[in-house]
Amino acid sequence: MTKLSKTMQRVWKSAQLYIGFHRDQDGKRRDAPKVWPPKNARSTIHADPTEQETFVMLKSVDGDDAQDVQIKLRPDMIVLRRDCPDAWDGIIADQHSVKVKVGGVSIRVNFDGSIAREDGDSTTWVEADGGVLKKTEFVEAAMSPDGSELTRRIPDNLTAITRSGLVSRGR
Repeated sequence: MTKLSKTMQRVWKSAQLYIGFHRDQDGKRRDAPKVWPPKNARSTIHADPTEQETFVMLKSVDGDDAQDVQIKLRPDMIVLRRDCPDAWDGIIADQHSVKVKVGGVSIRVNFDGSIAREDGDSTTWVEADGGVLKKTEFVEAAMSPDGSELTRRIPDNLTAITRSGLVSRGR
């Protein structure tokens, strides 16, 4: 038995490909899409997801619908969503970044390795070179990539720790 098989825990029990048609055969918009599992398990990804969607439903092994994951396949991105309040509830992967939504917090990992974390009150960036920036309604703070310089800016003051020493100025 390999190390992976000893530690692996089964999370998913089934996957089903579906196509959702948002218009009927006469071209009229439906109130709810007609969902159809293609017989050959293949689907073209339509250019307009408001017309036709292709998605996969992953069913959880424990039977909890909140743990089920829907994977939407779009021409410009892949979207994973679920209704689980205690963990991630959305992931978007596109050409430039991967975004994860966890309990009202949005985290984005960009193509260059930089990361942004946003909630309702603040944004934090970790730049690709390791520098850190934090912005709230009341303060902006930054740390250099090597950690040797720090700055804090509030409405009436700027304070910095530099290689030369401490600087603090009123604005």
